[in-house]
Amino acid sequence: MAKNLKLNIKNLQLAGALKSKKEEGGEESPAKKGETESAPKQRISRLREDSSISSALKQAEKTLAARDRDKEKEVVDLSPKKRKSRLIQEPGLSEKEEAVPVIENEAPPQIEEPPAPAKSVEEVSPSTPTQVLEKTPTPKAESPSAAPKPAHTSPAPAAPFANEAPKAALDIRRAKELKPQKKKEEMRFDSRDRQGLRDTENEAWRKRRAHKPKRYVQEEVVRPKSLTIRLPITIKDLAQDMKLKASQLIAKLFMQGITLTLNDYLDDATVVQLLGHDFGCELKIDTAEKERIQITGRSIKQEIGESAQDVLVLRPPVVTFMGHVDHGKTSLIDAIRKSNRVAGEAGAITQHIGAFKVSTAAGDVTILDTPGHEAFSEMRSRGANVTDIVILVVAGDEGMRMQTDEAIRQAREANVPILVALNKCDKPNFDAQKIYRELADRDLLPEAWGGTTIAVQCSATSGQGVTELLEMIALQAEILELRAQPNARARGTILESEMHKGLGAVATVLVQNGTLRKNDAIVFGHYSGRIKTMHNDHGVTVDIAGPSTPVKITGLSELALAGSEFIVVKNEKEARELAEARVEGMERHTMAQAKIGSLEKMMAKKESGEKKILPLILRADVQGSLEALKNSLMKIKSDKVRIEFVSADVGEISESDIELAAASKATIVGFHTRIESHAADLIKQKNISVYTQDVIYHLIDEVKNRMRLLLDKLEKEIEVGAAVVKAVFKSSQLGNIAGSQVTEGVIKRQSNIRQQRGNNIIWRGKLASLKRVKEDVKEVQKGFECGIVLEGQSDVREGDIFQAYDITYLEQDL
Repeated sequence: MAKNLKLNIKNLQLAGALKSKKEEGGEESPAKKGETESAPKQRISRLREDSSISSALKQAEKTLAARDRDKEKEVVDLSPKKRKSRLIQEPGLSEKEEAVPVIENEAPPQIEEPPAPAKSVEEVSPSTPTQVLEKTPTPKAESPSAAPKPAHTSPAPAAPFANEAPKAALDIRRAKELKPQKKKEEMRFDSRDRQGLRDTENEAWRKRRAHKPKRYVQEEVVRPKSLTIRLPITIKDLAQDMKLKASQLIAKLFMQGITLTLNDYLDDATVVQLLGHDFGCELKIDTAEKERIQITGRSIKQEIGESAQDVLVLRPPVVTFMGHVDHGKTSLIDAIRKSNRVAGEAGAITQHIGAFKVSTAAGDVTILDTPGHEAFSEMRSRGANVTDIVILVVAGDEGMRMQTDEAIRQAREANVPILVALNKCDKPNFDAQKIYRELADRDLLPEAWGGTTIAVQCSATSGQGVTELLEMIALQAEILELRAQPNARARGTILESEMHKGLGAVATVLVQNGTLRKNDAIVFGHYSGRIKTMHNDHGVTVDIAGPSTPVKITGLSELALAGSEFIVVKNEKEARELAEARVEGMERHTMAQAKIGSLEKMMAKKESGEKKILPLILRADVQGSLEALKNSLMKIKSDKVRIEFVSADVGEISESDIELAAASKATIVGFHTRIESHAADLIKQKNISVYTQDVIYHLIDEVKNRMRLLLDKLEKEIEVGAAVVKAVFKSSQLGNIAGSQVTEGVIKRQSNIRQQRGNNIIWRGKLASLKRVKEDVKEVQKGFECGIVLEGQSDVREGDIFQAYDITYLEQDL
């Protein structure tokens, strides 16, 4: 490298010597001049072609310019010291043009210069590092053979401008050798090294960019003073809106006795507002979305009451027949409608809610028939909520029963008047006074005893008193002045829903206000639909249904929940949007429900582990029956078995139900429904237990029986006899033979034996052999001697007692 450096400097000095000779007046021959100038120019042209060398030289120019600016302020100390110099090596250069890498030395190298006079630095090349010395004077260069002198010594005045010669040499050395000391860069092993892309031998030097540390300026958080939020809301979202940390809210709630996590929901408006008050933020609850989803906050009665009197018209009364099972409710309705619905009922009891519109001499009446069985409490409650008058049917030969008291309670909760029908008045054991006394005990004093409760004696079989009953209904309706607005949008209640095989979801609805028309878009619960067909109670297609009219409608998106309210909206698109918003709100509300604590989970898990589980798949014909069946099964009390509903739906038993039962090992229970024809073979193939029934209490009894079969039978030991060992004989084939005498009962060959020694039972098992004299016998009676060999027991001693017993298995109770 030193050799290359010397060659480069010799070429520069040669060019300077030629120029100085020309200035002195001597001209060279053209041939010699051409040879002298051609060599440096070729090298300079090659240096100019390399862009990487030019960039490095420019960087060196900037460094030298900065040092020249500081020259006036500082005294340059050129004393020998450690310094660095760096030249750039570019691939493709000749050996003479090879750049010199970083050289660390204690003093500048001694350079041998040719005796020819040096040219001025300005004439070398504009792209060389000496370009930055253009502003400096260009005196004659020092003799090449002279060694560089230190800065603190003055040169000898050998020639004119001799004092400026060392200055020029100094500038050259400064441009070539003296560079600011830089920290040696360390090569780092990075992704380029891993991929083999780094060429460490031919890589050019590149200045590292100065690292500027980032300044982190903490911005001041401005917390809002008031917010409007929607409930329920998670703690995470609330903290984000309030510009707080979620841990702050959790800690504040914990101090108030509420343990919640980051993603738990807050749905109590009072708790949320108090939480905002603690952090100086006023929280307002946004109810606009809730009101939009709800469509209207007024009930049907409030909407009718707020309407103008001139748009209201009289409507038929809605009458609900309620009472105990088998007291004649459906028979009375048949007597009024001139129909025979009783003949088509399974088990001679009503198990579905019915809705009919009847035209009588006293006017039109809408009648609702409710089941009397205890399982259908929800149906009776729905009937009481939508009715105007409750007809309490009481059998005169039986009196008040449990469901009668329940009907009275539900009618009072709904705040509707009660009219009593004393049925079966044609029977010989009919006792009206007994019924009056029982009514009086329940604060229903009849008119015959000076009260206000209307009581009519009638008979569904003979038709006696039916006309009078209709007149009392019309009189009560006239007193109530029942009115509705037929031109308003239709609103009402879904009484029952079912899944029809050809029509899909079908719902029986009662229009309570407005007029329902075909193709109307409705919203019911969390679902929507557009009415395609409407049928009355006789199955006749109708296009409109006014107030107090029950109809069956189709075109629903999903099976309607019995008891939910429906309302007509502008179009089907709006109905779908409202239904989707309601579903989203329901999911948020479900997630906001309080979670069971860890201790409660542990106790519930322990409790469930101790109990047997009976998985069930329920299928029913209508939604109300499914609800009644599910509630009835949940009321079965047992500390040993619990019921788990894998699925509960409306419709026929399908292949998917059978596949689900096979996967979950569940029993399929069908109420008033059938099995699909192509699913019957799959039941035999999968060996699935399926039980269908049309009478609800038979179905409940069957489920109870299946719950009992899950329980392990209890073992009960029954003592049958005892024998005492008198002597022990050893046998090479049989082992120890116990010569015994039967002291109690009888010892049988198949009996179980307990071996008692002292007060301890040391062995339990079976008899291997029982002999009397030398013959095998089946049993030995009391007082006789016998030989006994125990199966698998050789430890037999004199005085041991053999107790014989039989085991019987008893079924457990729920």
